[in-house]
Amino acid sequence: MESPTGRRRTAGWIVAARIHRVARGLVGLIALQALVAAYWQVWRGPHLAQDPRNPRLLLAEERVHRGAILDRYRAPLAQTQFTAGRPVRVYPAGPLFAHLVGYRNLRLGKTGLEAALDPVLLGVKRRTPWEVFQETLARRLRRGLDVVLTVDPEVQRAAYRALGGRAGAVVVLDSRDGAVLAMVSAPAFDPNAVERTWEALRKDAGSPLLNRATHGRYPPGSTFKVVTMAAALSRRIATPKTTFFCPGFVAVRGQRITDGEGRAHGPVTLEDALVVSCNVAFVQLGLRTGGQTLREFAAAFGIGTQLPFELPTDPGHLPTPAEVAGDGVAQMAFGQGSLLVTPFQMAVVAATIARGGVLPKPYVVAEVQTPEGRVAERHRPDAGERILAAEVAEILRDTMVEVTSRGTGRAAAIPGVAVAGKTGTATTPGGAPHAWFIGFAPAHTPRVAVAVLVEHGGSGGQTAAPIAREVLVRALQRIP
Repeated sequence: MESPTGRRRTAGWIVAARIHRVARGLVGLIALQALVAAYWQVWRGPHLAQDPRNPRLLLAEERVHRGAILDRYRAPLAQTQFTAGRPVRVYPAGPLFAHLVGYRNLRLGKTGLEAALDPVLLGVKRRTPWEVFQETLARRLRRGLDVVLTVDPEVQRAAYRALGGRAGAVVVLDSRDGAVLAMVSAPAFDPNAVERTWEALRKDAGSPLLNRATHGRYPPGSTFKVVTMAAALSRRIATPKTTFFCPGFVAVRGQRITDGEGRAHGPVTLEDALVVSCNVAFVQLGLRTGGQTLREFAAAFGIGTQLPFELPTDPGHLPTPAEVAGDGVAQMAFGQGSLLVTPFQMAVVAATIARGGVLPKPYVVAEVQTPEGRVAERHRPDAGERILAAEVAEILRDTMVEVTSRGTGRAAAIPGVAVAGKTGTATTPGGAPHAWFIGFAPAHTPRVAVAVLVEHGGSGGQTAAPIAREVLVRALQRIP
């Protein structure tokens, strides 16, 4: 039988063991708390400091002279003025750059580059939340950083004017390095009056708040034929001289697909099929090439993915393997079916061919400057990724020159300048087709690539090609 002393000793050991376990648990909790705090303060802290949803940023804005957004010639596209001691954002260009630059409004928030570059414009890009909070408490007026864009106001104005009030988009790239020279979406809105006109803008059936250049999703129509041709040439499924027979229509699993203009071209080579935009020949080519290969090359051009860019972009829709089975591949081959793209993506397609098969990485921010005008950051263009052999890109380029000289894109021709292009007339459920044009110039020493989309504009050759011509002429005058 255990003595009273032994029982007390045993009870003491039990209590000590429990205290030891509790102590170890507390130490573990403290260590875990320290790790969590370190994660949020050290690892995630800079990201949170830059998040536009951070309430400390909203508080800080009242004490910050927000940086300006400037065009390539340092003219302001967005700047801050103070009225009764409060910062007011002003947009000197009005609707011209509305979708690209966006707006900043305390009640409605931020869009466009105003949102994407918020930490830079507030000057908190590399500041911790504690530093921001200290400046807020000290009530010091701090000047944000200025951002210099690559856009040319005259090219932007030419694109806006050429659309002529029609719904659509124009994207212009410097094909040499991917710099955005113009990005127009119509209809537009006045960012200076966005709060006053908000209800009307929100209810407008024309969707003026939508950036059609980066978020408009459209079937590409015959502009996609350059991707189909690139895939077939790359996989040696066809050559430029491969001949197809066009009786004016083709039946695929009981579905009748007609030529774009309802004409029978008879025997037609692949290069001539692109020049006259023969749907029947491209259906046959697509069936030979196969849905998986078409999907692979479309993805390589950036379709179905969010292109890396300072602004968010819509990925469009790359048909799934199931969607390109059977007649799906026939539809995709000439840019119809479930395939959806943005004008921004198609400008990249044109620029890739212009660059000899090297996919560019588009950008619109050239520099970030301090309030004193010193360059804090300068964009270093990426060399890009080769997705096509140079000889394939050369065949596409030469054939696209034929499109504008004797084919469907003659309205885009510029006297004395070789223009490479491709038209598109994309059918839609109800309403007139969408009109497309993609291209670049000068064809053999490219400087400028363009994509034009006119919603329900009808024929790409009659509607989009003349717009592209106006824009290319102005861009070539402006960009050395």
